[in-house]
Amino acid sequence: METASEIELNLINLQIGCMLRLARLKQNFSQHSLGVRIGYTSTMIGRVERAESVSGWDKIYTISRYLRIDFKSLFVLKSLESLILIVEDSFNLEVKLTQEKIDYYNFLKKSLRTKFDLLAKEQQG
Repeated sequence: METASEIELNLINLQIGCMLRLARLKQNFSQHSLGVRIGYTSTMIGRVERAESVSGWDKIYTISRYLRIDFKSLFVLKSLESLILIVEDSFNLEVKLTQEKIDYYNFLKKSLRTKFDLLAKEQQG
């Protein structure tokens, strides 16, 4: 049985955060208001969205269910182009766009590109 590499798992963790953030922004929820509705703190929601730590499946399931996202779809790695579009859509939906958020979105796109490059190299040899 083939196992996932650390790079691939890291990318999936980033993808989960990106997809959950986009769904939250599309539904016009702040991290705080979503957290209140599902019994989590805004800090925990932010950590999941930023992929700062690997979250338990139960937290991801609860958030995805509330946001009406297919839980299983979060774990199938999308293409780099698809993830960049998700990041750009999220950026465009941000209400309070601070320099810190602009920097984060730029960092996130660069990070995704770097990790996909590493994954490609890993798969080649």
